[in-house]
This record gives sequence, structure tokens and C-alpha cells, in this order.
Amino acid sequence: MKREEYSAHNFIGKVFMPNQIDENKTYTAAIQEMENDPIFKKFVEDNGYENERASLVVFGPENFMFWYGVLADYKQMPVSGLNKFELPNSKIAEIDTPNSNMAFFSQPLNFVIPTFLDKLSKEGVTVYENLGDSEKPYVLTKLNLETKKLAQILYLDASSDDDSK
Repeated sequence: MKREEYSAHNFIGKVFMPNQIDENKTYTAAIQEMENDPIFKKFVEDNGYENERASLVVFGPENFMFWYGVLADYKQMPVSGLNKFELPNSKIAEIDTPNSNMAFFSQPLNFVIPTFLDKLSKEGVTVYENLGDSEKPYVLTKLNLETKKLAQILYLDASSDDDSK
């Protein structure tokens, strides 16, 4: 686990709501739809993101949004048909996993997120019981398809910087 300052980024892709989860409690169908989308394919090819994929879960007090796409430079803008979510400059806590692949994104969020947050808690990171109460309610996962390195990232509130809340 590492902590570091993370620069501002734009997440570019599409947002999916909780009612779009499939019977296996995953977004597998939505992700496959994105991977087959000619607009998304062209965007990643034209902008050098062929080996990058990412998901972003943005929590609210009583709900969440799931994003799928790529993590881009903060100056990168989406094309028509894709959306942008601006992620702020922030301190983050990150856990890296080698030898990962696209199958990671097909796991149920109600397994992946608690497992990740539990690992962070065991490393001494203060985690909100409800991430939607956080100033920065973002859980980002990015995968480099070439290196097979998966990074799970929690954006930390200012109060988390010193491990007290």
C-alpha cells in the first residue's frame, strides 16, 4: 500500500447507474457494451489509451454511480458520445495488484469495494463507513493491459491525511 499526492485527472467514459447491474451483481454487460462501442474504441486509439482501462465508483449518501472508461490527463476532453468526470488533485491511498486482467472489472462491486477498503483499514487508512459521507467519495481502479498491473485507489479527505477523523 502506498500513499501519495495524485494530480487532477479527467475520467472519460460512460456512467452506469445501480439499476444497470446484471443478475450477477456486476456491470459486465455495460463494460462489454463500452468495449464494443466504436466511439470509445476510436477515442482510446486516437488518444493513446489502448492499453488503459479504468472504473470509477462515485458514492453519494444513499447511492452510487459506476463509470467505465479511461483515466486521462486533466486537459483531455471527451468526444461526443462520451462523458467526463473531473477528479481533483488529492492525497490517495493505493493498493497495486500484479498479473491482473479485464476479468477484474466483472467482479461484483459489493465484493470488490469492501475487500479493498478492508485492506486499506488493515494498513491504517481511515475509511468512512459510508463513503458517500466523504468529501472525495471516489474509488478508482485502473488497469494497464500491457503490464497487467491493477491499481485500486481511494481518494482521501483532508482529515484522512493524518489518519484521524
